[in-house]
Amino acid sequence: MFKVFISHSNQDNDDTLFIADSLKRAGYGVWVDFENMRGGAAWLCEIEAGIQRCDAVLLALSAASRTSSWVERECLYAFQLKKPVIAALIADVLIPLHLINIQRCDLRDRALGLTKLLEALSKLQARGEAADLFLPAAMSRQPIEANFFPYIEQLPGGDIASMAARDLFYWARQVADELTFGGVSNPGFHARLDCNGRLVTILSVWAYRRNPSAQIPLDYLAGHAPYSRRTERRKLLTKLNRILPREARIKADKLDRRPTFSLRCLSDAQRLESFKALMLEVMDALRDQANPRG
Repeated sequence: MFKVFISHSNQDNDDTLFIADSLKRAGYGVWVDFENMRGGAAWLCEIEAGIQRCDAVLLALSAASRTSSWVERECLYAFQLKKPVIAALIADVLIPLHLINIQRCDLRDRALGLTKLLEALSKLQARGEAADLFLPAAMSRQPIEANFFPYIEQLPGGDIASMAARDLFYWARQVADELTFGGVSNPGFHARLDCNGRLVTILSVWAYRRNPSAQIPLDYLAGHAPYSRRTERRKLLTKLNRILPREARIKADKLDRRPTFSLRCLSDAQRLESFKALMLEVMDALRDQANPRG
């Protein structure tokens, strides 16, 4: 019998019970803590054993389970064991980084979602030992290239924001000295330049939940010529404002801070290319000062 481990928050027991009963009626074996946990058993050991013995893990994804450290541990343990994981979306919730690439079934419409869930499990069962082909390429809770852009796509205006973010990422990979990801609650990537052995961030792209944004850290640039001079930072800000739409222009009081603007401002191809040209100008100026020509 094909066995399914259900990972869930106890706040979602009603939805979890519906899923468990539906799977049993369809002929699947089900492991769920409120039915399978023995009295006095070592809780963590029982859960680990349940995941080890299952053929697939089903996550009941809600606001409560998304923020549950135990649910996260169960999923990461399943990934470690190369168990296929399917998310059953039972509430309107942001998909976390480590789950963004796994298969999902929308059970907010119970009838339609259950049909799709049973179809997905049937395909896994038919594959048998090849079920691990269902595993995503990226299962990291840290931002990486494989999960960062799909994560942005689910955010407000995510289709446009993801397009601009991808373009900036691949461009920066060619021209910057270092390109790194960071952050979990607010994932982002950072393009850095080597100035006399010191890496200086010149551009960050953040997956803010309400408004994915690009950022120029003028406070970092202020430590390096020529942008150590306020007049040069003011010129840079003026040039940036010429690119941005009027409603997104940045005030002069950001000269010593980190001016941020929506990635949607770069949806226009000409604006995007003008912004990249401005960033190249910044890099050239920093490199010229760090390595003056004789």
